[in-house]
Amino acid sequence: DAMPTRYTLDSPHGDVREGHSDNSVTEHEVTFDNLKPDVEYFFTIRFPDQDGRPVLSSRYMFDTSFFYWEAPDPGLEDPYADGGNESTDSASAGAIAADILEHSAISQGYAVVVDGTTGELARELAVQSRLKVVVLFPDHQSLQKGRHLLDKSGLYGVRVHAFGGSLEDLPFGPYFANLVISEKALLGGTGEPETAPSSVMRILRPSGGQVLVGIPPDQPGHVVSDWVDGLGSVSTRVFGASRSKSRYTFVQSTRGMLDGAGEWTHQYGDAANTSCSGDEIVGGEMKVMWWGDPGPRPMPDRGPRNPAPLMSNGRMYVQGDRILFGMDAYNGTILWNFTNPEMRRANLPRDCSNTVASSDYLYLAHGRYALAIDGQTGSRDIRFVNPADAPAAPHDWGYISVIGDYLLGSSVKTGSRYMGDDGEWYENFDDSQTSRVVSDRLFGFNRKDPSAKGLRFQYEGGAIINSTITIGDGTIYFIESRNQEAIDHPAGRLPISMLTDQHLVALDLETGKRLWEKSFDFSNLEFMSYLVYSNDTLVATGTDRNKNFHLYAFDTALSNTDETGEKTLIPTGGKLLWQESHKEDKGHHSGHLQHPVVIGNTFLSDQRSFDLRSGEILSRDLPERRGCGTMSAALNSVFFRHYFHGMWDLKTDERTQFEGIRSGCWLSLIPAGGLLLAPETSAGCSCTHSIQTTVAYIPTALQKLAAGQ
Repeated sequence: DAMPTRYTLDSPHGDVREGHSDNSVTEHEVTFDNLKPDVEYFFTIRFPDQDGRPVLSSRYMFDTSFFYWEAPDPGLEDPYADGGNESTDSASAGAIAADILEHSAISQGYAVVVDGTTGELARELAVQSRLKVVVLFPDHQSLQKGRHLLDKSGLYGVRVHAFGGSLEDLPFGPYFANLVISEKALLGGTGEPETAPSSVMRILRPSGGQVLVGIPPDQPGHVVSDWVDGLGSVSTRVFGASRSKSRYTFVQSTRGMLDGAGEWTHQYGDAANTSCSGDEIVGGEMKVMWWGDPGPRPMPDRGPRNPAPLMSNGRMYVQGDRILFGMDAYNGTILWNFTNPEMRRANLPRDCSNTVASSDYLYLAHGRYALAIDGQTGSRDIRFVNPADAPAAPHDWGYISVIGDYLLGSSVKTGSRYMGDDGEWYENFDDSQTSRVVSDRLFGFNRKDPSAKGLRFQYEGGAIINSTITIGDGTIYFIESRNQEAIDHPAGRLPISMLTDQHLVALDLETGKRLWEKSFDFSNLEFMSYLVYSNDTLVATGTDRNKNFHLYAFDTALSNTDETGEKTLIPTGGKLLWQESHKEDKGHHSGHLQHPVVIGNTFLSDQRSFDLRSGEILSRDLPERRGCGTMSAALNSVFFRHYFHGMWDLKTDERTQFEGIRSGCWLSLIPAGGLLLAPETSAGCSCTHSIQTTVAYIPTALQKLAAGQ
């Protein structure tokens, strides 16, 4: 309902502001000005209840230290205004920079200006965007002149950095540049850059890094074709300048994903919950690629089994303590961040994550909604409403997943989620810690259409255990309880003792039609319940109250199509292939909560590996993992916490530690994009480690490949 805006803002210094607007609106916006940096402000929102009585929201925190970029000062001197660049002809550097920024849609991260003349183009890029700009001058004389002019502009050493020499001469790391352009080729009217294409590709970021080359109006189009061809595997388009008076034509080359790179789009890697990214690159000797923000201050306590970071299309998403970060995975740039006081989930072994990533959006389950957040800008572009929500029976958005054009969701009764604000570890067998968050409805949307027309299906059955929802090869799998007491219960977080009469269910992803179901005794899965899918095999696993692991593998390969190709019900679906039980091997720091990993046809659980289809034990000697947390994997390596960051190279059987730095108490090491990404997740810990920072590691082999070695 529409209502006035009323709020209170206070700081530790005793300052209190109260504000209100008498206009009744449904969307409220308040701008706080004159805030001091590095201060924790607190605010409350006042609103009337159904009877008109005043109600106060929770007391939310807004920390002004989380401001990660320097805004350009419009009052800076322009040292080029008096003709400091004699080579611009009829094209102004400002107009060319505007064209570059408009057509590249890159305004954050790193721009590298090669073949520098005066540095004017670097200045314009910095002034008109949030880019950090590196400009390379070919000789000492032009370097000194460029530094002098950039220093007069007030940007040198802050947003713009100048170096002498070529890319081949400078020890820049690989893949850090979002945008590469040649100043001399553009402003000097030469067309073709002087820097070698191979040198540009060494620094150009995969998954969207761009090289823009300008063809002057008096030059034929083929003048840069050989140079562009030298870039190798890029996609190219040509567009005309819209702001430059000289009618430049730009050739835009965009780099794709690295061959063999994987992504981490869901809590456990993918919708099949394999905890494996499928990345073929990550492994072998690793080196630090970049490190920095966010540090520990914006992060929640490491203990409560928090949501994992995600990575797709070269962007990493990190969920802090009610603050969300969008980052460039290849150079650590914080693209955007915003505080969201109601965004919190914990105890993931008994629930599911609230985020999922696609190539273009991060989707966030938030209250009754799912928000589609633009991965590059942080703009909240689309809002989906939980179709089960109603005033008489309020529901939140629970499970969330993206498969192709589908956005999958579930409905949970409001107030069901775990918050973890007191640093709970959730590792004891107690209803307050092991109760499952359950959904009473599954549904699917067209992920670009939040309207009622975009709603593809809805399924209502029993109490669906969120931690078991799994999607693979066009089928949705889950375990649900059909105990009527559980279905009718007013809460959506239920003790495992109530979740009886369990069924394993398979639905068609496109229609929500039930394909098969199987009544099965999963009563041994007392501490937690997981489902994992791979290669026509579905594995349910968990531990009992005595910390014994139990594994049940089911065959999903039975044909389920009729003569028309339509999927049909299979009464005999879900044949039990094998089962296995054993006492936990890890034996400490939540070893009994370990989530499994599937790599190809190998199933890793606890300290053992199994053949996925037969259940044959392949090894009882997985690497020692001292400390809390669970495993993640690429195709050739497994990552975990062994005091510090740890890696097991599957090709060499070598076990490595990256000492001085540790991960969180659940899953926070994700191999994706050819890198190992490790956001800071150790906040609140007193263990023996000295470095609390976000870090990205790169395989030495990939680093050499980028350098052409």
